[in-house]
Amino acid sequence: MESKEENEMRLAALCKSLGHLWSEEDVVEISDEIPQQKREECRRTLFGKLFSKPNVNYPTFIATMTKAWKVEGVICSQKEPGLFTFIFPTEEEKQRILRNSPWSYSTNLLVLQQCLPEIPEHCYEFSKAAFWIRIGGVPPGWRIEKVFNDLGKRLRKVIEVQLDSINHAQNK
Repeated sequence: MESKEENEMRLAALCKSLGHLWSEEDVVEISDEIPQQKREECRRTLFGKLFSKPNVNYPTFIATMTKAWKVEGVICSQKEPGLFTFIFPTEEEKQRILRNSPWSYSTNLLVLQQCLPEIPEHCYEFSKAAFWIRIGGVPPGWRIEKVFNDLGKRLRKVIEVQLDSINHAQNK
């Protein structure tokens, strides 16, 4: 295994071999303050990526998703095949869509990520998605949040446990 010094020397050599790819004249100073209007737009924006078959019929996909989401006035754009931007009319609508995740279209998982004003679209990670799971077969005496939390952790991170207060028939 290489030491930290060897890695730094290798990186310095690679950088030197690249030469001058840019000059000081190429640097553009920008304001570090993001306008409030853009921050508000980002709060209402989700990025979405389709998995399996990213090349879908764009107009049909948008029509289907807006109908499934039951939201009017969502602005959709395709950044590249399978990568979309959704700007919702209100933050409440956007939150409702996130709460009811996961979403799919034509057997393709649609992974959604909240827009952050400082991060370019191509830097988002779409490799994880939250799913609801239903755990059955737990004896009545053990149908408590801690037990379901412990069982869920065996699969991955637990975001929320919901217990059906009437008969515990649907423990998610």
